[in-house]
Amino acid sequence: MSMRRDAFTLVELLVVVAVIALLVAILLPALASARKAARATVCLSNLRSLGQAMLLYESDHKGLVIPSYNMTGVTGEGVPLDGWGPILDRDGYASSNATGNSNPFYCPDTVDVAGVASGQTGTDENNPKGWVDWPFVRTGSANVPQTIPGRGFERIIRMSYWINADNPIGAALEVVPDLYFSSSVGYGPGTNGLSMSALRSALFKRPSFLIAAADGLYAGRQRTTQIGSANSRIGYRHPGRNSSANVAFADGHAAPLGGTEFPRGKGGTNAISDVRNENLGATPSVYANPEKALR
Repeated sequence: MSMRRDAFTLVELLVVVAVIALLVAILLPALASARKAARATVCLSNLRSLGQAMLLYESDHKGLVIPSYNMTGVTGEGVPLDGWGPILDRDGYASSNATGNSNPFYCPDTVDVAGVASGQTGTDENNPKGWVDWPFVRTGSANVPQTIPGRGFERIIRMSYWINADNPIGAALEVVPDLYFSSSVGYGPGTNGLSMSALRSALFKRPSFLIAAADGLYAGRQRTTQIGSANSRIGYRHPGRNSSANVAFADGHAAPLGGTEFPRGKGGTNAISDVRNENLGATPSVYANPEKALR
């Protein structure tokens, strides 16, 4: 009595392999997209946490907004700059937990480049998606990481978020009080004899629309915020129309903004009519009081 043994034929095996390959080809892009969405969600959560931390700072400091950093003199040359991130970390409002990338100041989609190693981001689109180490000392056009033990800044924090602030290093400028979300406290005197002081959140016209921090690095350059702008410091790291950047607002909430939706400030080649359209009304703004700044 003979026994019949069933087995796959070569053709059947090839069909199974082809089906598996097809399923992998279909699923891999979906998995990659899901991973990108997950990283964007972590980043958004980071910025929401940082926005809440800044509100706690304001509450504990009688309504004063956290400085973008503290400085003395006009240019900041050779002055250790602490930075808003190190301040939040030192004072317990948000903990970096480590000196590397595992901290709330670091977006998971950060490109591993020192974004302002030469002082500006230039035209390389990866630079605004990079990072900057704070505290640091400004030497020439370079930012050199350095702790400041005398002020309690014992560790370097790798940061990949931008703060909406007056950032006048390298130039003597007219000081305009209460212009953006924050300021470089101690800068001055400017060309008009004024020095920068901490802003009061009570002066914010529409805090739910005022941009406080965003994907990106360092501070300032509000006139070049949209995707593709040379020397922009806004990092469009996430999926969305024309790519998107996550943003924390002055009232503590966070949301993404598309690459052409991020408002620009006055300066450069920007037409004042465009700047007004982008900042006035029920839309995100870089100005603490858009009506006053753009009248």
